[in-house]
Amino acid sequence: METITRQAVLELLDGDWAQYVVRFQKLPSATQTEFLQQQGYQRLADLLAHIVAWWEVGLQNIQAYRRDPAATQPEVDVDSFNAQAVEQVREVSDAEEMRLFEAARRKFVECVRSLSEADFKDERVLNQLRWELVNHLEEHRIE
Repeated sequence: METITRQAVLELLDGDWAQYVVRFQKLPSATQTEFLQQQGYQRLADLLAHIVAWWEVGLQNIQAYRRDPAATQPEVDVDSFNAQAVEQVREVSDAEEMRLFEAARRKFVECVRSLSEADFKDERVLNQLRWELVNHLEEHRIE
């Protein structure tokens, strides 16, 4: 996605991201295991928790950008952040994490719908959308 527009982001959220779990579930069991190992995760819940954790940060950052023209993205220790996201769902089932993933996706849809035209001209907002939705999908793409 070259241009970050409201329509393009909503299509991504309502298309690729809405079908993410379904696409994973359609893979043969051995392929699922191989995919998760390649991604560095043991369970689907772990991968989804990683995505949801970054989406939550992205949503917080977007709200900060909307409130404060001087807001910047806070520094994050990526490895520590990712490990903590997985640790927090250690006792959570895949089914429950799928539900949380869908709730987070819907929350992101609502956020994008609420953004003003000015927000779509703010490079901080556009970069956050690009990282959380476009780049993250590429990083974890299910073929």
